[in-house]
Amino acid sequence: MNFKKTVGILLGAVLIAGSISGCGGNKEASAPAKDKESKELDKITVQSLWLPQGQFAGLYVADKKGFYEEEGIDVEILPGGTDVSSEDQVENDVAQVGVAFYSSVLTYQEGGYDFINVFQTFKKSPQYLVTKAESGIKTGADLKGKKVGSWFGGRQYEFYALAQLNGLDPEKDIEWKQQDYTMDQFNSGELDAASAMSYNEYLLLLENGYSEDDLNVINMNKEGAALLEDCLFVKRSWAEENSDLLIRFLRATIKGWKYTSEHPDEAGQIVYDTGKSSSLEHQVAMTKKVIELVIPEDSDASKIGYPDEKSIQQTIDLGFNAGLIKNKIDIKDSVDTTYWEEAAK
Repeated sequence: MNFKKTVGILLGAVLIAGSISGCGGNKEASAPAKDKESKELDKITVQSLWLPQGQFAGLYVADKKGFYEEEGIDVEILPGGTDVSSEDQVENDVAQVGVAFYSSVLTYQEGGYDFINVFQTFKKSPQYLVTKAESGIKTGADLKGKKVGSWFGGRQYEFYALAQLNGLDPEKDIEWKQQDYTMDQFNSGELDAASAMSYNEYLLLLENGYSEDDLNVINMNKEGAALLEDCLFVKRSWAEENSDLLIRFLRATIKGWKYTSEHPDEAGQIVYDTGKSSSLEHQVAMTKKVIELVIPEDSDASKIGYPDEKSIQQTIDLGFNAGLIKNKIDIKDSVDTTYWEEAAK
């Protein structure tokens, strides 16, 4: 089943000694960055998921701080929106690199698109279901018979997986409601549980008068229902023909996210100055929350963007069980870590 995607710590040096076991064949090592004095910069266009915001801070920081230019690359980041598909943009060569949910990329891969995930930006799922404290709804098991809001368009499959893990029939035991991109339905009581991204809608609730004690959070990671979201993907054929360029791009991107984690206030300012899609305070708060997804407490801080095999397999398995995909895709056909490994050397 194909679908288009919808909206929306400090580190040590990123040095990997030797090669790390990956999912694809070996690629040749990258050459040094191009001499910008004598050679024209290579161009890469990146199709983002949404407007400039903290969710994509590492990319904008890498661009603003000159990390891409240091690698001999001129990067253009195209803003996304509800009417833009990163997958279609990459397929049609409008962009060489796309930002998308890995769960969404899986559906395109199943549909015959020759995409590979080369950089898993988020290591954890940001998707919450939030309820009011007085509701008593605290876990997936409490959702039976409740009115639950979803943005659909692919976002529903984590919730379907959550229901299944708690012995519920997603189609019969839960009353699903189309949720808009505000939290008005939650505020009015139209929804018993509402979708909220940890880095956006949940923060908006806190910014608009709720305290953490006023809310219950059903966290997909804690419930074992997490599907991986933001990643960077490319056409396999483009990667093979432009391996050195891709490696240099990933090296600068790793550096961008590393800098973001060390300077979240500055990173939030950079994103705000780029798009001004919301307040500076919200962009800084979003950036700090996103860092928790890029470098979770239980992850190896030297492996920014490295796809974790266990989480990848969980996304494939839960996605298959919940009806996201009809066939289980082999990891080696879906993810290629060898470009990342060369970039991290």
